[in-house]
Amino acid sequence: MEFNKTIAARQSVRKFTEAQITNEQLKAILEAANAAPACMGQYDHLHLTVVQKPEILAQINAAFQKAVGDPNMQVTYGAPTVIYVSCKNEDEEIVKGCNAGVVMENMLLEAADLGIGAVYLFGVSQVLFANEEITKLLQIPEGFRTVSAIAVGTSADALQERTLGTDKISTTTL
Repeated sequence: MEFNKTIAARQSVRKFTEAQITNEQLKAILEAANAAPACMGQYDHLHLTVVQKPEILAQINAAFQKAVGDPNMQVTYGAPTVIYVSCKNEDEEIVKGCNAGVVMENMLLEAADLGIGAVYLFGVSQVLFANEEITKLLQIPEGFRTVSAIAVGTSADALQERTLGTDKISTTTL
C-alpha cells in the first residue's frame, strides 16, 4: 500500500468481530512497533504485552468497568487482541508519552496497511496501571507501567475511505 493510502486508511475502529488476527499479522504489527524510534535509542525502556486470551480480556474489561463505575463499558471494544505499551517508571512522563506514542502510531499504521481494524486505547492504561492485580495478570515487568494500548482485530463494519487534508489542525507557516 502506498504510504498516503495507509494514512488515509487508518481509523479508529470501536466494533470488532471475534475473529482473531493471524500470527503473521501480529508479527507485522510487532515488527512495526520495533521499528519506531525510542528516546536516546533506549529500547530497553519499552515493553510490549500482547493479550489474546479471552479470559484475560474479560478480566481487563471487568476491572475497567469497576474502576469507572460503568458495568456496560467494553474498554477493549470486543477486539480479540490488545497490545499494551509499557515504559520504565524512571523515565519522565513526556518521554514515556513520546516513546509510547510513536510505537502506537507505527502499530496503528501497520494495522491499516494490513486492512485490519485498530483503535488507540489510552484510558484503559491510565486506569489499570494502578491496579496491582491487572499489572500482575499482564506480567508487566518490575519497574515498568502501562502507558497506552492498541486494540486490534477485524472491523465489524466496513472501513471507510478518507480524504487527506490540512484543515483539521491549526497551522502557522512562517
